[in-house]
Amino acid sequence: MICRITGRLLHVTKLAVVIDVGGLSYEVLVPTSALGDLQRLCGSDVALFTVHYFDGNPAVGHLVPRLIGFLSESEREFFNEFIKVKNVGMRKALRAMSVPAYQLAGAIEQGDERFLASLPEIGKRTAGQIVAQLRGQVQRFCVPTAAPLAAAEMTDAQRVALDILVQWGDRRADAQRWIAAAVEADPRLSEPEDIVRAAYRCKHGV
Repeated sequence: MICRITGRLLHVTKLAVVIDVGGLSYEVLVPTSALGDLQRLCGSDVALFTVHYFDGNPAVGHLVPRLIGFLSESEREFFNEFIKVKNVGMRKALRAMSVPAYQLAGAIEQGDERFLASLPEIGKRTAGQIVAQLRGQVQRFCVPTAAPLAAAEMTDAQRVALDILVQWGDRRADAQRWIAAAVEADPRLSEPEDIVRAAYRCKHGV
């Protein structure tokens, strides 16, 4: 099972991204809601939390391995809950996630079937099934998660903090995400040392 992929983001399309990992290029399907953040990160190192599955019809012996990637573990966890709904498979769930997971979770918890029915691949009947099966079970996904910062958007202090974290052995893509979460929580952070401390609090969920 491939649960995570880290490498340089080479290319972004409407349905997938291509990531270089040690000279091997992997196509990873992504939800539409992630395309904006990923486009900003093109050329940078990224880490995607993945779902690995086989696409095709086993009856005819033609199965193709696929990867679906998410910018956070929380989004992947939501996806795994989403596909438990009857008639919501991998591809349908991926297309339906045209808005961030926290918005989808919020609509489910509010019983907003009209909003859900407006999503790609989701009609009125499926919207009702989603609410009936998941309402009360996805509250933890209703809080938005911070998107990673592209290196070009970082301040000098943030880039110094990033270099420190990488020198200490953390993956660059992870460090970018922790710094993004830290500065989103406290935009006043301006010194590398303070940013590093705040980033490590985000790393450990403190």
